[in-house]
Amino acid sequence: MDARRTMPGLNRRGFLTASAAAAAGLGAAALAVPGTAVAGTAPGGPRPSGDSLTEAVLEAFQTYRLVGLGEAHGLQEHHDLLQTLISDPRLPEVVDDIVVQFGNALYQETIDTFVLDGQPVNDADLRPLWRNTMESPLRTWDEPVYEQFFRRVRAVNWTLPPSKRIRVLLGDPPIDWSTITSQQQILPFAAQMETHPAAVVEQQVLAKGRRALLCYGAGQLFHTDGNPSTSVMVQLIEQKTGVRTYVIADLLPLQGDPGGLGTELASYSRNTVIPAAGTWLGQFNAGYATGGNIGPDGQVFNQLCGTPMGEVVDAGLYLGQPADLTASRPNPAIYLDPAYWAELERRNAILGDHLDLNTYRQQQPPGYAALSAAAC
Repeated sequence: MDARRTMPGLNRRGFLTASAAAAAGLGAAALAVPGTAVAGTAPGGPRPSGDSLTEAVLEAFQTYRLVGLGEAHGLQEHHDLLQTLISDPRLPEVVDDIVVQFGNALYQETIDTFVLDGQPVNDADLRPLWRNTMESPLRTWDEPVYEQFFRRVRAVNWTLPPSKRIRVLLGDPPIDWSTITSQQQILPFAAQMETHPAAVVEQQVLAKGRRALLCYGAGQLFHTDGNPSTSVMVQLIEQKTGVRTYVIADLLPLQGDPGGLGTELASYSRNTVIPAAGTWLGQFNAGYATGGNIGPDGQVFNQLCGTPMGEVVDAGLYLGQPADLTASRPNPAIYLDPAYWAELERRNAILGDHLDLNTYRQQQPPGYAALSAAAC
């Protein structure tokens, strides 16, 4: 089984921040563990027909300067629709930049050369921008969909005049793994996991009068994470600039469908964006559909239990029932490269050897398994 999907709490805030913080005696929360919600009645209210993702995004940009697409990482169907959106000839008329989680800002010049200028870049120089993020080695972004994203934007830009080309902004903190030898050295970058992309949006997009699509894990795009003492990326942008992001997040029922989200969604066609305002989704208990947190005592709790989805996101993207979904998987042969493998082992050792890296060399099944439910 793929350790990146099965180890509880090991994600952007869990594995990286917690491992680094352990060296300094600090606590950290995780967002990866799925949660259920408190008991309640099934949602009612209007059932909108919804739009396709492309139409919903284009419409949102008529009102908003920032539109966020919250993905379930490595979900093929999400990226199929993202590729369709990027290829739509109307998109360059409303989008100047795309800010992505799966790229280290240290390599911004490289991606500008490749995607914006359309110049040749060696594969060996391109791969580090997604392999060397803060989430390595938990997440290497070696799933094909991420490289395909960069190449698709480049292909679109190749047909456009320079003034219309879309710039890709790398939102992950600029950590240089070649200089990292201890957990203590990771702490300054771990502290920037939300603030750095928020600053990129503020300085490179909003301050320049531009508009951007934000491609991140759903948790970083929530309008509230249920914890008044913390703020994620979109919250920071809104607090600092007053500019609201229109957030569309993947809707994925949990195992056993607690709360009946899957049942509610079954009447919709796949690739339907369901708005939250004035609909059943807006009133739906977010605890049935969003991740939990790991407390200092190791217990899982869900900060969004009882929070209406309309306070968390502006719309949900229905891609299908869990059994119908597909995972994009890295080619296990990637990890037979001795130099790359040794570097992953080195990083894993720095962070406490929490991962069984041998699973990376094993072929994984194509199904995108539903996440299990955790208690509120």
